[in-house]
Amino acid sequence: MSEAPGEWSSPITPEQAAAASGSLTWVGGRAGETWWCASDPATASVRLMRRNATGEVVDVLGADRSARNQLCGYGGRPYALCDDGSVVFTEHSDQRLYHGSRPLTPPDATNWYADPTVRGTEVWCIRETTAPGGGDPVARTFRDIVAVLLDGSGAEDSGVIRTVARSHHFLSGVRISPDGRRLAWIGWDHPRMPWDGTDLMVADIVDGVAVNVRRVLGGPDVSVPQAEWDGNDTLYAMADPDGWWNLHRIELASNKVTCVLPMPEECAGALWRVGASWFALAGARVVLHHGVGAQRLAVWDPATGELRDLAPGCTDFGTSVWADGEHAVICAGSERERFAVLRVPLDGGEPIRCTPPTDDPWLSTAQRRVADGVHYVYYPPHNPARTASDTSKPPLIVTVHGGPTGRTDATPSVELSLFTSRGFAVASVDYGGSTGYGRAYRERLRHQWGVVDVADCVTVVRALANAGEVDATRVAIRGDSAGGWTTLAALAHSDVFCAGAVYYPIADATRWSGEHTHDFEARYMDGLVRPADRERISPLHNADRITSPIVMLQGAEDTICPPEHAESIIDAVRQRGLWHRLLIFDGEGHGFRRASSVTASLLAELNLYSYAMHIDIAGRG
Repeated sequence: MSEAPGEWSSPITPEQAAAASGSLTWVGGRAGETWWCASDPATASVRLMRRNATGEVVDVLGADRSARNQLCGYGGRPYALCDDGSVVFTEHSDQRLYHGSRPLTPPDATNWYADPTVRGTEVWCIRETTAPGGGDPVARTFRDIVAVLLDGSGAEDSGVIRTVARSHHFLSGVRISPDGRRLAWIGWDHPRMPWDGTDLMVADIVDGVAVNVRRVLGGPDVSVPQAEWDGNDTLYAMADPDGWWNLHRIELASNKVTCVLPMPEECAGALWRVGASWFALAGARVVLHHGVGAQRLAVWDPATGELRDLAPGCTDFGTSVWADGEHAVICAGSERERFAVLRVPLDGGEPIRCTPPTDDPWLSTAQRRVADGVHYVYYPPHNPARTASDTSKPPLIVTVHGGPTGRTDATPSVELSLFTSRGFAVASVDYGGSTGYGRAYRERLRHQWGVVDVADCVTVVRALANAGEVDATRVAIRGDSAGGWTTLAALAHSDVFCAGAVYYPIADATRWSGEHTHDFEARYMDGLVRPADRERISPLHNADRITSPIVMLQGAEDTICPPEHAESIIDAVRQRGLWHRLLIFDGEGHGFRRASSVTASLLAELNLYSYAMHIDIAGRG
């Protein structure tokens, strides 16, 4: 008997998918060098990597270090390069700032640092301070811009760490003008999230302290996620007063603000991580990526207005960009290529790949699609050992990204190919609320979380089923964090899905706020679900409506979506005798970093789909 879709044999194992689950982030450069951070699932650490001009790649800090911080819960840019060839970075194990092997800040668990930039004998960065004790994290947390001496004296005496500026509850993007006389940064306050509205602040620097602080762009309904100095008197910034994150120029002498590159496309994204960047200055030019869904990397010449493509073929880009007058550095991928660190010549030459190629004939090619106005990425079943005569409709797995103000990329995925190589189809949905499609698309989710996102997932399922591409009777849904909320809501409020894999979810809108989550998202719910609707829509209060089997996968040390959210759902379905599995991983927080945790989670998923869809999935253990 021939194998049905879902039962195909595949060499891709959960262990291999876990080993490939690392990410590439935080690119940088200096004098022919290319720098980036690479998360390592084998050690649950973040390696700081450098490629020199001859192509040699080294792990700068070594295996006993991890360049990561926890600022705002999701972390921020963890390193800065010094002119003398050294590096300043934040070490995850103690959250201290280091210059090489020398600590620069005290061993104080109440202070975290991120987004460093070097200014002479000091490093300026954002410091997050949390007062000890329990209760509302908003009342206990504040942030400021500080100056830390590179000589290490601040490691013994915190009193020498100077406060440079303090303006808002949240801060990002510390940028010093080339002449050192001005400082720019981005700030915002509760209840706004940074994609709702932020303020671009500028101040004069007098005796090492910011004075004459003023807002030059932004506001309650204008989001400014990034700004960079162009000389000493002009700034470029991304902002969305017209509904799209576009490039603006601010001339400080005249207070003139001009959108210099207007287009109905996104040129930036949501500021989830402090210090993220979507454009870079390359001498007199600007390197940026832009698009709706799929993106292009380009260099813009303000003198001529020319916008010229770089790295043709790349369609997805990471949230950091670096450039000098000759090259740009970016994390990039495409529908056929996984993410890689690229060094891109600005003269139009061939990009230099700084990380190993990831060509694998078993990976499914991503396809960007739209169904009744809903954007999604489709991964068809793909197995080189199968023939075109396989005509059975495949089962479908809908995957839901976190955020919810996030997005899915359209690049090959080893994790998703674990399923597609066995005969599953996968649809990754950019439901209303996702970034990459303008503010109006993001605003579709306002006060409609648990409704619009679920409806959009159902729309994609029906479009694929009506086209005859999938088996509508065998559809599962999976999601993490905010995607876990949507997965649970879809199981409770629709009859489309036969199973759900839920990763570290938000389960109760009445409890995911204030002291029940971290400071950054403590007021996020204000724009997602109205108070009067929270109990009615929350998955926890509708757990009695879940009739499909589920697996729940949770980190024991998650402070963003605490384990009790997941445990409460499982308690509810256990009382009703519903098939379920609950795996809680010690040492894991919000998002699994250890290969062993990812492996166990994927095995649990395969067993879930085998049970729910009545198929014998190869390699499920």
